[in-house]
Amino acid sequence: MKKFEKLKDKKVNLKAKKVETVQKPKVEKEETKNPIKRILERASKEKKEVKSVLKKSMSQFAVIGLGRFGTKVALTLAAEGNEVLAIDTNERSIREIEDYVSGTAVADATGTNVLKQLGIHNFDCVVVAIGEDLEASILTTLICKDLGVKLIVAKANSEAHKEVLERMGADVVVFPEDYTATKVAKMLSNPSVNEVMKLTDKFKIVEIAVPDNWCNKTIIDIDVRRKYRVSIIVIKRDEYVIYPEPETELKKGDILLVAGEPKRIEEVSAYTSDVIDVIHTLSNGLNLD
Repeated sequence: MKKFEKLKDKKVNLKAKKVETVQKPKVEKEETKNPIKRILERASKEKKEVKSVLKKSMSQFAVIGLGRFGTKVALTLAAEGNEVLAIDTNERSIREIEDYVSGTAVADATGTNVLKQLGIHNFDCVVVAIGEDLEASILTTLICKDLGVKLIVAKANSEAHKEVLERMGADVVVFPEDYTATKVAKMLSNPSVNEVMKLTDKFKIVEIAVPDNWCNKTIIDIDVRRKYRVSIIVIKRDEYVIYPEPETELKKGDILLVAGEPKRIEEVSAYTSDVIDVIHTLSNGLNLD
């Protein structure tokens, strides 16, 4: 956890907003309706397209729900230098993360007054990472929307859950378990390639073990772009990162960050006998549920 230690000194006023476990406050009659009934009523209305207000640069985030997914999101955002408010009903979960984020609150986020008190509408983005409690996930998303949160990212456990969250106002809905399952399957089926980013169906960025027929040759000798129609962005060699030049020589054991069409990348990977450290990646990079 050393990489998060530098954030300990980065406390902001959000810390002062820490509250004790909060009971659901009394709310107006409209908010005491059965949540399922509210969903059905909302679904019957004309559906409007939800437009993302994703900013070019965001720096203030609130993460509601500190399961494995929510905790990882909060720590990663904080490690990137952002201000992060972490909210959960479990005080133990809060204690485990409070030294690494800007602020914490032991609170029930399904209460409108609670989120108002925390100034939730002032954040650039709110991540609703509540897992098993479907009702809490839906109500929290709805309340964030009603309070004017600019961008809401919510975790869903099923297609039905996703549809409801979108109707409640979530701008982005993610399935961390689906992502994990897909990535595990892909890495196990081809341990020489690790998909890092899929930009479109016809273009992606992957990590790939250096092809055998590229070893001990320079990039210009291999004629990578013209012959193979891919681009080498970065070379990882042991613990070093190399930004390639045409004269850079590739070595056995190198891991390349490559961009190109999936078909071209597949053709290149056919020439490699090395594998990426699949066990390390699966054990440390995919704990998203």
